[in-house]
Amino acid sequence: MTRPVWLLPLAIGAALAQSNSAPKREGPYWTETLTGSVAVAPGGKVKIGVRGPVVVRGEDRRDIVYTLKKRARARRVEEAKRALDGWSVKTKIVGGVAYLIVQFADARAVSPELEVRAPRSLSGVVVENQGGSVDARDLDGDLTAATSGGRITIDRIGRNVSARTGGGDVQLGRIGGSAQCLSGGGSISVDSVAGEAWFETVGGEIRVREAGGPVRASAAGNIVVERAARSVTAQTSGGMIEVRQAGGPVTVEASGGSVQVGSAANVRCELGEGPIRLKGVSGVLRASTGLGTILADLLAGASFGDSMLNTDNGDVIVTIPSNTSLRVVAQSDSSCRGGRIVSDFAEIRIRHAEAPCLKPLVAEGSLNGGGPLLRVSASGGVVYLRRR
Repeated sequence: MTRPVWLLPLAIGAALAQSNSAPKREGPYWTETLTGSVAVAPGGKVKIGVRGPVVVRGEDRRDIVYTLKKRARARRVEEAKRALDGWSVKTKIVGGVAYLIVQFADARAVSPELEVRAPRSLSGVVVENQGGSVDARDLDGDLTAATSGGRITIDRIGRNVSARTGGGDVQLGRIGGSAQCLSGGGSISVDSVAGEAWFETVGGEIRVREAGGPVRASAAGNIVVERAARSVTAQTSGGMIEVRQAGGPVTVEASGGSVQVGSAANVRCELGEGPIRLKGVSGVLRASTGLGTILADLLAGASFGDSMLNTDNGDVIVTIPSNTSLRVVAQSDSSCRGGRIVSDFAEIRIRHAEAPCLKPLVAEGSLNGGGPLLRVSASGGVVYLRRR
């Protein structure tokens, strides 16, 4: 008999209340429905062990009610009955925690469907699934959901969420606390997280609409963060990264693709190859790409620190508000190799080298009396310094 690992040291007792329907034919399967209930202390916890699809719903109730729909392939009802009897639900209450365990005698049997209706006011719910989807909603406490392979859907959770799947998508709705999600091969999408957010997927993309705390995201594909009240750290091995608005520092690393950051202070972007777009940014800016154009639009009326924009092969276009105080040093390939520096500011002057074909072009100057240093370098292209 197979049981979830965290239940092995526990002696499981019989269900407190349980009833079983007669088998009936549904398409290629014989089905049977097992229902039962178990009491739980106010503000208590429940731990669920299952193999197969599971749905958990929080309601205004005092007990836990479950429905297990069993399925079996058989020619005759007698054969189906023997297969269906291999599935059972055991419960036990230990120290305010209600354990609800789906047990099975044959690991090759068709997985049943479990639905659990629990008190909304539970302080914590844990779901351990050995292979199937998890759908949990409308709970006031913490939620932990783990499956070896299946989709996880979570919405309207009052506190912290932890979700882990070996190979499915994770979809989060509204989360009232922090969120930690890991997928071995699916995508992660998030509506809103009030606290800290940590997301990682080995084979999909990550999309976050809103986060009230710091965001850390790591993916093999695209990463999109629409709004984050605090810092954002994003890393991808082969996709696009877009951070539209952040209330704290933004740190981005990508081996390829493209990067776009808007409305953020203190930005660091390191890109193996691909374009970088910074729009409405301020603070300390560090952007570097091995191949691609950098476009930087500095925020008017904002303060800046010493910054650097560099591309090894491409152009750099910087738009600077006319009232911003900066000291600018720009560098491009020599004019003999096609390098140029184009500036709208008379204060930024090109230094003419004695051997122009052997040395890069350099231009520097102070805007509005000078200020933090902005270094701009385009080794294989043109530097444009635009006035706004």
